[in-house]
Amino acid sequence: MAKRFWPIFNVTSRRCFRSSRATQSVPRKRSITRGLTFGLTGSIAGAVTYDGLANGFENVQGAQRFLRSFAIGLSISFDYAWSLKGLREGDGLYEAVLPKVHLRSAKKLLDGCLANGGLYIKIGQGVAAVNHIIPKEYVDTLRQLEDRCLTRQPGEVRSLFVEDFGLPPEEIFASFQYEAIAAASLAQVFRAVTKSGEQVAVKVQYADLRKRFDGDLRTIIFLQRLVALLHKNYNFGWIIDDLQGTLREELDFVHEGKNAERCAKDLERFDYVYVPKVLWNLTNERILTTEFIDGCKVSDRASIEEMQLDLSEIDKQLFTAFGQQIFSTGFVHADPHPGNVFVRKDPSNKKRMQLVLLDHGLYEQLAPGVRENLCRFWEAIVLRDHDAMQHYSNALNVADYRTFAEILLQRPLELHGTGKFSTRLTEQDLSYMAKQAKEHFDRIMGTLKSMPRNLILILRNLNTIRSIARDHGDPVDRPRVLARCALAALCPSRRNVRNFLWITFRKLRFEFLLWRQSFHYWIVSYYLRLLTRVGRSPDTSHLMNINIEV
Repeated sequence: MAKRFWPIFNVTSRRCFRSSRATQSVPRKRSITRGLTFGLTGSIAGAVTYDGLANGFENVQGAQRFLRSFAIGLSISFDYAWSLKGLREGDGLYEAVLPKVHLRSAKKLLDGCLANGGLYIKIGQGVAAVNHIIPKEYVDTLRQLEDRCLTRQPGEVRSLFVEDFGLPPEEIFASFQYEAIAAASLAQVFRAVTKSGEQVAVKVQYADLRKRFDGDLRTIIFLQRLVALLHKNYNFGWIIDDLQGTLREELDFVHEGKNAERCAKDLERFDYVYVPKVLWNLTNERILTTEFIDGCKVSDRASIEEMQLDLSEIDKQLFTAFGQQIFSTGFVHADPHPGNVFVRKDPSNKKRMQLVLLDHGLYEQLAPGVRENLCRFWEAIVLRDHDAMQHYSNALNVADYRTFAEILLQRPLELHGTGKFSTRLTEQDLSYMAKQAKEHFDRIMGTLKSMPRNLILILRNLNTIRSIARDHGDPVDRPRVLARCALAALCPSRRNVRNFLWITFRKLRFEFLLWRQSFHYWIVSYYLRLLTRVGRSPDTSHLMNINIEV
């Protein structure tokens, strides 16, 4: 009997034993899981607390910016992949869908830049500036960043002064206004009075910008490389590579002060240009103090008229000053937008105007060979020497010299078919002119995309000052003024009588051809405007100008 029941007892006891062990292991597993959870949570809380005490939560915020950027990058990549799935270029639907995806993605980038602030805003501004390559939806959307800046903590400026100078601003200056008079993505500007009584502008960098710079830059580079890996057509990584070098320079206000002094020296022979002096005893890498200038933006026509200053004189001097930088010194202001160019009455002569150049953080240095080739190319345009145009265009690494000339002039190089004037433009005439304009635009965009980057900066500089003049009503012939600057750079010396006579003849011939070219353009433009005014043709003014935002 025992032999019959023993196996049953043995099996039952083993099952009970296993059940007992299993019952005991469940609480043990739960306790381990609970312990790991509590330990991980405690570690995170401890790390966050330490980061808050030691670094003001900078690492936590950096992680937030990384995760936010990563999520936006994935969202944009998925949107492009899903929305364009099965579509091909040229089938009509692709062209209809793509701009919508561009716009959605641009809005996501805009929101991300605004949320992250600092370097992200500056990168977004830089991307929007490359508007000859980036899709229009991105450019128009990201341009909203031009007027945005970081939200700052109260007391930050005071703490930065104490950290850098050992004293708060009110002890360094006779008076210091804590309310910023200007703000941007990297710094704020405050008004103050030195203890010697001098009115000054104090540019103060955002305190955490340097701490954030390397981490944020690594995040941006990582994400753009990830995008390049996922999307084979993406080839804009060079934009970030270009920007990171210039951004490091912008973070150094000592470098900006030296740029300002060099600019002042380069343009010292022009009484109508002024660069505010730097107070070096109140300047370091994060704080820049310069004399305060009481003037108005060059775009403020109401204030200019109130000062009774001549717009044509302002534009002429504006073109001459930047023409001197481009063709003669090679040390070129990278961003002469209206906020960086002020106008005032000359303190030494109230009857004269004076341009004040501000914000010298970014400059481009042009090699002497590039400057000379650019000068000779512009001279060849005036002389209508096509062989020389081709030669110097090739020397500048630009293949299509005709299109390059039209980009510089922002008008057609040659006006064909104007020898025969009629009292009415036919549909065939208008169709031909529109076709020519379309072909010009396509060629221009192709040339810009293949153009060396140092020339892109020059074109952006010229385009910025031209837009200022356009807002003034274009009272000055810009190509004419710049052509004279180019020739002046080629003919700087008069060492003897023979040299003087040759240069004089060369300038007289140049001036005559320049006048003839401008007169020809004026005649054709006036003829087309007259036909429009008397109802013999629709408005064709846009066909006479090549307005390309660079």
